[in-house]
Amino acid sequence: MQCMVLEQFNAPLVLREREIPAPGPQDAIVKMGACGLCGTDLKLWRGNHPALKQLPFVPGHEIAGEVVEVGTSVAKDLIGKHAVIYCYLSCGKCEFCRAGSEILCPNVTGQIGFNLDGGFAEYIKVPAANLFCVSPEIPFEEAAIVTDAIATPYRAITTKARLREGETLIVIGAGGLGVHAIQIARVFGARVIAVDISQSALALATTVGADYTFQTSKSDPRADILDLSHGGVDVVMDFVAKPVTQQLGLSLLKPGGRFISIAYAADNTLEINSQMLVSRELQLYGSRSCGRRDLQETIDLITQRKIKPIIASRYPLRDANLALGKLQQGDTVGRMVLMPQ
Repeated sequence: MQCMVLEQFNAPLVLREREIPAPGPQDAIVKMGACGLCGTDLKLWRGNHPALKQLPFVPGHEIAGEVVEVGTSVAKDLIGKHAVIYCYLSCGKCEFCRAGSEILCPNVTGQIGFNLDGGFAEYIKVPAANLFCVSPEIPFEEAAIVTDAIATPYRAITTKARLREGETLIVIGAGGLGVHAIQIARVFGARVIAVDISQSALALATTVGADYTFQTSKSDPRADILDLSHGGVDVVMDFVAKPVTQQLGLSLLKPGGRFISIAYAADNTLEINSQMLVSRELQLYGSRSCGRRDLQETIDLITQRKIKPIIASRYPLRDANLALGKLQQGDTVGRMVLMPQ
């Protein structure tokens, strides 16, 4: 099989031929139908993601495909099913797993596409327990990005923001995750304000349901948003994690408002005035990836066509470096995916 391998940090991936992996007793082999790309892939490529310790490595954690083989302890009727892959190999028994926070499991044995070979390959070996079946009516490229680009903001909205009907949400950064957060918020009956530096991103934000948009590269939107929201919004979700976006978001919260940071930068420190934090009783949350329950509920929303996965462009597997270069430029609206040859 062909796969794109990271053999040196900050260097192009290398196209390699490898044997199709054989499943262990509890495993399944998935033929890759599509694999999404996100900013985390760039962190891994640069060598500044803490999960990746050893090279060579096959990236890719947003994976959908067809099950083509299973191990001896796995039901044979799984073969032929379309499925997406949950990337965390969590224990399922600890307090975090039982609470639906598998991402915090202290017994995780690996992460597919982070430190275990992932979806930049024609075939992927995974524990069968990490497969979530999806309808064959959902295209592979749309199914693949459910696992991160959609399930990640879904978790943030439902478990951290606890967004309610009639509330106002600001989405800062209407990119691969933000454009799906807008759709999810509308499913919950919220009003959405999208903020971005890109007019094309804001145009898409309007298309998928944003009520108002503001382009920060042209003017400071604070006064207009505060007037529009009668003094402050209920929730801010920051998908950029730069000091300027963090300070903007915090300044737009009403008393008791919730600030959720989904993106992060290792060299960035979130600064907030403690008097403002206490006197206004602001609530600050970090939110990362999704739990198993979050992923299943997100799949259900996609199946019901309540959310539309937004695909920006498709690249053949062998053009992974071209796609990563495009991602690095930062001007992609929606999600890019790799497809088989």
